[in-house]
Amino acid sequence: MTSFSPLAPTEAIERYSHELTFRDPSDSNRIVIRPALIGTLFFERGSQPMVRRGLLDCTDRFLTMFSQNLFGEFDGKSRYSKRTKNGVESIRRSIVSTQPNGRVHFALSDVTEFDSAPEFLIEMLTGQELLENRYGVLSHLKFVLPWSFAENTEGIDKFHELMTFCCKALPIRGGYGGLSSVLPYDFDRHLPMEYQLSRRFQGLEVDAWALAEAYDYQDNHIKSTNWYTVLGDPLLEKLGSEADVRAALCREDILMERHGQCLVIRAGDYPLLGAPEEGPLEPYIFVNRVIRPLRKPLRGSMHSYMEGVERFGEEESRRWVARFDEPEGPIDDSTPQPSRGASALPFQTCPRSGRWVANHLGNRIAQVKAGDPMPGPERSDVGNQVVWYFVRDIE
Repeated sequence: MTSFSPLAPTEAIERYSHELTFRDPSDSNRIVIRPALIGTLFFERGSQPMVRRGLLDCTDRFLTMFSQNLFGEFDGKSRYSKRTKNGVESIRRSIVSTQPNGRVHFALSDVTEFDSAPEFLIEMLTGQELLENRYGVLSHLKFVLPWSFAENTEGIDKFHELMTFCCKALPIRGGYGGLSSVLPYDFDRHLPMEYQLSRRFQGLEVDAWALAEAYDYQDNHIKSTNWYTVLGDPLLEKLGSEADVRAALCREDILMERHGQCLVIRAGDYPLLGAPEEGPLEPYIFVNRVIRPLRKPLRGSMHSYMEGVERFGEEESRRWVARFDEPEGPIDDSTPQPSRGASALPFQTCPRSGRWVANHLGNRIAQVKAGDPMPGPERSDVGNQVVWYFVRDIE
């Protein structure tokens, strides 16, 4: 097995920023995919007054920490608009005044439009009392912070502070946090790029369609493992007990803290991108070894249906959530291993015969033989570095 050679976040972004950032082909000033730190939490009883007060506390904490970076707002009804004092106060009031069978849905971020990817974001969507009582529907909270927060202790401490504050304030069922490709609120047309990047970089969380993951946690399952894995008490009970989990994960580089009704697990001091040269992400594999039984046996798609493009359908999703599983039995080095999302730059020598896609060129497909030069151009019309991603072998 390849040895573990982690890239520090600063080194990772310097080496791969040209792949991880994507500007809108129709507007070079608009970034529609960017790498960032994300946290996503699923919680119970989002319709109830006491939990709503916890949501207000989380919102106020985010505002206290990052108000100077928040320029846009979304009230769940109209389109994004510029943030105003009255608009924020209206959102705050709606959190505690909305009736139990009404949903609280809003976002505060550094962008003022649906089709730009944020660097700072807090977003919430609560369940309705009727659906909670009948089906156990969960609510979710999501926040985004810049990649640069992963590059130093101060930024990591702020991420941890926010994650643990929300875990204390809400009845958490589960969640996760780490590096991710952040897409706009209007994300559907960018899902193929999220798919390609997440296949190539194993540490990237697939989170564009986070609402769909609530059904996993609703059934007391998890999606997968990442830098942060949050397990609510019902999930811990499925593994035996919190004491059992702590004993199994007792290692110097694994942080475990009880906050509210959940256990927060952090795999390593900083998040990992999972570039091919890093090898297997050993801290994530170590945690996955213990929590793997919590995954849903036959999970559904992590992406909505899109005809004619590569995406996370059911089979692709099952392979992705199992990316940190250890092989059963001895490894035969002579057996070809599944592709980790190989990529190549224009005019480089093609490393593998097959079909290749360039998302930066409108999902252009090319068939290239190993040893031939990859097609050009080097950059798209708006200046994106063109990257070719391997799709499949030529039949």
